[in-house]
Amino acid sequence: MLSAFIGRQRPVGVSELSGELGITKNKAFRALTTLVELGYLLRDASGTLYDLGWGALALQTPAEELFDIRTLCRPFMERLHELTGETIYLSSIAGRHQLVIDGMEGGGLRVGYTPRNLLVPLHAGPASRALLAYLTDCEVAAYLRAAAPLTRFTPTTITEPEQVWAEVRKVRRQGYAEGYGDHYTGATYIAFPVLDSSGRPHASVSVAALAERLPAARLAALLPSILAVMAEVNVLSRLYPVTTVVDFGIP
Repeated sequence: MLSAFIGRQRPVGVSELSGELGITKNKAFRALTTLVELGYLLRDASGTLYDLGWGALALQTPAEELFDIRTLCRPFMERLHELTGETIYLSSIAGRHQLVIDGMEGGGLRVGYTPRNLLVPLHAGPASRALLAYLTDCEVAAYLRAAAPLTRFTPTTITEPEQVWAEVRKVRRQGYAEGYGDHYTGATYIAFPVLDSSGRPHASVSVAALAERLPAARLAALLPSILAVMAEVNVLSRLYPVTTVVDFGIP
């Protein structure tokens, strides 16, 4: 129940919450009453709507000092690895690039070993674009200016600014970034953002496989389950603000 208030910009009532969580109004009301008594939620002046209370701050303060995105994401990456059998990467922003900071390998023939410390420009590959898309429009524009001309890695690399903008809008709309063989050829990649409560990116999680191991039909069948796992990740990641500063002056 408490997680349903993360990132919410307005008070909410029992009926709406019970519908969102798939529970009865009676159960929702009991949970809300308990959270109000503990100070985590408060009622508005009407007494019918609920919002986060000051007590919720106590959940964040001690944990922020120990927050590590790799620790938070690792159990969910393991679930994705078990679900897909493929390679899973965790990436974060480093200057004008995406940097792989954790990962686990798929079985059998695979894309390759997890490329930790490999810097990839933010326009190339889905792991990069899943990060770029959740920056502000001003930051995206600043990246395009700083990185111009955009480096081409394969014939399908997106190098025109208007194409990058189209991809940014698409990723924001559908909630994940697709690969087009635009950084590595012969492989299928799909990447998902890990966001804070304001919608800024902590990291991106990618599923990667040789193209023959992850054809379109199999990917479409797996996508709902992958999205469900990533929704759980984002419930937790939204408890922690992104504190790193994006600076596209760094090469």
